[in-house]
Amino acid sequence: MPNFSKADKAAQVSANEARRRKEVALARLREMEVAEKAKLLLPAEEVRTAWVEVGGKIKDAVLRIPDKLAPAVAAAADVREVRAILLAECESILRTLHDDLLHAGF
Repeated sequence: MPNFSKADKAAQVSANEARRRKEVALARLREMEVAEKAKLLLPAEEVRTAWVEVGGKIKDAVLRIPDKLAPAVAAAADVREVRAILLAECESILRTLHDDLLHAGF
């Protein structure tokens, strides 16, 4: 049996480890490709863009509430009516956002 130096042994271990790591990386890459084709994995930029759009819609909807509801709230007879007006608007906003997300595929 040949007498290998410590450097030779370390090189062999490093080469084996490099091959193992390469195989693991390739397996992960293939798993990601399969998940992407199955629409279980989306490109990060697409997700980021979609959520920026959703965030903008939320912001716009919330900022419209005072102008849209001020007259109805001012004319409301009591706190229960104010609550009902606000609740109806919140539910409407959430329903619209939900529908938008479903249509976007989320």
